[in-house]
Amino acid sequence: MPQSDALLRHRELTQEVYNIGDEVAEYIEHLAQAIADYDEELVVDCHAEFELIIDEARTDSRRTVAELIGLRQALTSGIRSGSVSVRGAVARSPEVERPELLDDTALTTVHPLSVAPVIVRELSDSLSARTRDVVTQLEAIVEWVLDQTAVAADDLDAVSLPLMFAHTRTLVDAAADGWLTTVARQHPAYCRTMRGSNPPTFLLERARVDAVVAKVARKLARNRGAHGGGFAS
Repeated sequence: MPQSDALLRHRELTQEVYNIGDEVAEYIEHLAQAIADYDEELVVDCHAEFELIIDEARTDSRRTVAELIGLRQALTSGIRSGSVSVRGAVARSPEVERPELLDDTALTTVHPLSVAPVIVRELSDSLSARTRDVVTQLEAIVEWVLDQTAVAADDLDAVSLPLMFAHTRTLVDAAADGWLTTVARQHPAYCRTMRGSNPPTFLLERARVDAVVAKVARKLARNRGAHGGGFAS
């Protein structure tokens, strides 16, 4: 492969590393928005979407990193050794620590509820605090994923992306299941009352995209109708 083509492919693959991390982060954000709106059904859907994305991320990152390693070895060895830089002058160091696990046990320990009778104000305060902690946890996971992705893009030996995404799944699953267990399923009436208080912005974006797609589809259908007609036999 000519050196110019190899450098172009190297840039494409490096960008792909960032894209993989960005996509995982985006779907974690969707989950956080659904939880902030107390929408159990949407949380379940977002969690299922996340599981698909994280599987794809682990597979795609393995393939991308393997090709990148080969390219970097080729670009920094042989006759042109030392003349081509495929990394920054100074390797990027991690800036965000991996969040501690937050699950249902941690949520009920930090924000307990009286067994009986439960005071309405206490119930509201506790469930709001549990929800807030889970949203904050997911936001912290997003920051960690983006930071780890940036470190890996700079130095492939510094971070194993498939392993990092496996840790991501563990953290996200624990937080999502913790909220479903200690808030949504134990207190569905409270969630019904709170639903709609924080409408997820990603749903608005999806609605906008769906509207554009539908408009284009209608236009194409009209054009086909205007130019349609069979051939006479």
